[in-house]
Amino acid sequence: MNTVVPICSYDGCKVQIDGKCALGHDPVEGCENYATDIEPIEELEESEEPRTVPPVQIWASNKMLLADYSILSRRRRLRTVALVGEEKVGKTTLLCSIYAMFCRGPFADLTFAGSETLLGFAKLQAFAMLSSGRASPTVPRTSRRDPLAFFHLALARSRRDIVDLVIADRSGETYAAARTSTDLIGTLAEFKLADRVCFLLDGGRLASNDDRTAYTRNFRQMINALHDNGALADAAAVEILSTKLDITRGSDPADISFLNDFQARIVSDFAKKGLAISSHEICALPKADRTIGIVGLDDLVRRWTEPEPLPDVAPRPVVDAPRQIDRLMSKVARGA
Repeated sequence: MNTVVPICSYDGCKVQIDGKCALGHDPVEGCENYATDIEPIEELEESEEPRTVPPVQIWASNKMLLADYSILSRRRRLRTVALVGEEKVGKTTLLCSIYAMFCRGPFADLTFAGSETLLGFAKLQAFAMLSSGRASPTVPRTSRRDPLAFFHLALARSRRDIVDLVIADRSGETYAAARTSTDLIGTLAEFKLADRVCFLLDGGRLASNDDRTAYTRNFRQMINALHDNGALADAAAVEILSTKLDITRGSDPADISFLNDFQARIVSDFAKKGLAISSHEICALPKADRTIGIVGLDDLVRRWTEPEPLPDVAPRPVVDAPRQIDRLMSKVARGA
């Protein structure tokens, strides 16, 4: 709305338009009616409705929470992996090392094609870089106070063949608590989402005579608790990842033999319970013996991203069908 203030009180004077006084005064300022105090006249104009611009959501690219996972799963087919293990077993280290491999270029016959959690990965990797000023590479530990989080990697075999790999990250203290208080297992949402469950076996503790007995008992109890309470029922694959190979390879031969025998017993014992488990060795961030290098990560990434088998669409044979046509089709399906 604009406010117009007239400069002459004489009715009909157009001095404001053409600069000439209606009474003939020259200069116009000599007219007694010129520039008198008059109330301003308000000109009406079309009112504009206030426009509200919706805020633009910027993806933080930090760790994804469960709500973020749900949003991403509605846009893409996700391949989800749950890493299970007690504190200091190396879950976060494994995450950081996988990301670091793709920072260098193609890895495991795959190429980095994007990530929804780049900032989250960068925060993990910062502690393992020379620029951190640390004498030894390390990664920040996941706290029990931290909620369930996910890290995402889009990995491409070709332009049209991209696997969206999502890795769940939860504190080891939470899994330790669920091992003894099985009521907590139903609250661990990652097991309902995971295509693959990986139990991380701490090779460093198995190489220690002091920790070996208690740790092996707890590790077996962890798998038992999750299996008996149905947490592994939806997983397409379950595997054991023996970590800290840089420690175990430098151990006494008897310790190495114990580690191998323990893994074999786990696989055998749970096979009798109907749970198929595979066992693998990895070294994600060598410290004790850096000549070992990175071991097993390429095979691990290949397993986690392997092409999914095509669904079986062959018709199932009908047993004791009441109709003749159904019995005939059943014979055709069996190749009779």
